[in-house]
Amino acid sequence: MFSRQSHFGFDWGEFITGVALIIAAIVMFRNPGATLLTLTFIFAIIAIIRGIATLAASSKLRDYTGKLSWLSILAGVFDIGLGLVFLFNLVSGALTLAYLFAAWFLVDALANLFNAGHLRRAGTGWFILNLILDLFSVLVGVLLLMQPVVTAVGLVTLLAIDFMIFGVNAILMAFARRNV
Repeated sequence: MFSRQSHFGFDWGEFITGVALIIAAIVMFRNPGATLLTLTFIFAIIAIIRGIATLAASSKLRDYTGKLSWLSILAGVFDIGLGLVFLFNLVSGALTLAYLFAAWFLVDALANLFNAGHLRRAGTGWFILNLILDLFSVLVGVLLLMQPVVTAVGLVTLLAIDFMIFGVNAILMAFARRNV
């Protein structure tokens, strides 16, 4: 009675999205420096907007949290300041993003290393293999911190690969929906 079968058909929106993502990935592969500067610009704008929004909400937040709302004000000012620094010095901002990416990688690798002990229950071989891979990851993390340009290019490359995968998947979905 309320059920109505309909045919999905070819999904042009998904197809166009896939093509756009693949084009973006190709541009990113060909221009990693420009891509990183664009990401830094976007991050700067987002940080400024976030800071303004945080400051705008601080008076209402004070009603709920009391005296601790000053932390929110501090965070808002920090966000705006960081955004402005990145906005007016994109190259420094890009290097900072590269260092943050490297630090993130290193922290995750160290956390995995310190938590590897539970794998002894799975067997000594698994534990040793995990230990070796975690130590290698720590080494890579340290190297990324020492070479921020390599880190920045790696970040852009990973993002471009992700765009390419999403693009191909969107195009496949567009064709697959013809049969749904």
